[in-house]
Amino acid sequence: MSHDAKPSRTLRTLGLLVVLAVLVGFSLVVFRPDRPVANIVAGSSSGPTFVVQIIRPRLGLPLGGILPPKWFGLDADLGFESTSAGATVGRCTPGRLEFSADDWSLVLVVDADGRVTAESEVVFELVFEERFRKVRCRPSGLAADTFETVTLAESGELSGSFDIELARCEDANTGEPLGWPTKPLVLHGSFDRLPMETERSEAEARDRNSKTR
Repeated sequence: MSHDAKPSRTLRTLGLLVVLAVLVGFSLVVFRPDRPVANIVAGSSSGPTFVVQIIRPRLGLPLGGILPPKWFGLDADLGFESTSAGATVGRCTPGRLEFSADDWSLVLVVDADGRVTAESEVVFELVFEERFRKVRCRPSGLAADTFETVTLAESGELSGSFDIELARCEDANTGEPLGWPTKPLVLHGSFDRLPMETERSEAEARDRNSKTR
């Protein structure tokens, strides 16, 4: 008595497709190569601390981020923190924050209502179109941007967090628009125990800047 093997092969093929679909779905839901790190708890650090991430949209990752970006020659993580090489904290006031490290620079400026302004920018290096570039990205100015701060009562130091969409990116050396990203990046970060400038020191800094122009 003979059996037709074709239905068995069809069932096996369908089974493999179902398993593959489940794995892809699991990856899309669970795996994220640059998942946002948890915010630093205010007052939990022993000194000035910060962490900054740039989270790419899935459409900006090979195969939608199903596989690790490093398999395609891309940095798995884009960002820097207070322990990175060359990390420094620049000006720190309720309306302006400056962080930097080797190959990174971040300036965040907010208005009196806490809205992120067009003066804000992040500059970093990455491989783009098979070429190493220094990129400058600016916020999109959307209402979805958040910038929250708290002043620690016992020390007067500043803590907080931010999530800001970056929709405009250009070559930092030429100012040429890159036409990237197709979907906004998200600038995610938090900071703790940053020593704030006093009104006097802030005025002195403005005076120094005006004299150097």
